Amino acid sequence: MFEQDIKFHLAARREPFLDNTRSLISLDFVLTRNNIQIDAKEKRQPFAMTHWNDAPMPQEFLFIVDDLAIRKLLLHAPYSFTLIRDSSISPASFYVFSVVDFLCIPKLRVRRKIRRNVPAVKGKWLVDLRDAASFETLADAIDYIIQYPKKNNAL
Repeated sequence: MFEQDIKFHLAARREPFLDNTRSLISLDFVLTRNNIQIDAKEKRQPFAMTHWNDAPMPQEFLFIVDDLAIRKLLLHAPYSFTLIRDSSISPASFYVFSVVDFLCIPKLRVRRKIRRNVPAVKGKWLVDLRDAASFETLADAIDYIIQYPKKNNAL
């Protein structure tokens, strides 16, 4: 599991953190030294493009983010991040979007019907992984996140 890999990596580098992976309302990790928040996401398999006809990017660069995930990031701005592992390819790649990135990049917001007792819709953002910071290793992605506040303190 991706969250377990992140925990192992943070512990190995002696980075103090809170593990909120069981929470439905918090982001997955808080790096307590700098109050950096991380939401871990994984693309385990290619998306079926028949469900995402409106996607303006090819499948290999498509990532789908839920409205709720974006709202949680906004609550912890400006140092909140989505850390993505794309396991649909080999070797896996890692991507980082800051909350600021999500607000500034081109994206498509769609409403997807969900089945409940009462018909409802769920907001999804279709984003292009080419707009994220990309890394070959989890270590490099986490280094980028930790260094981000120092390099971007004047947003």
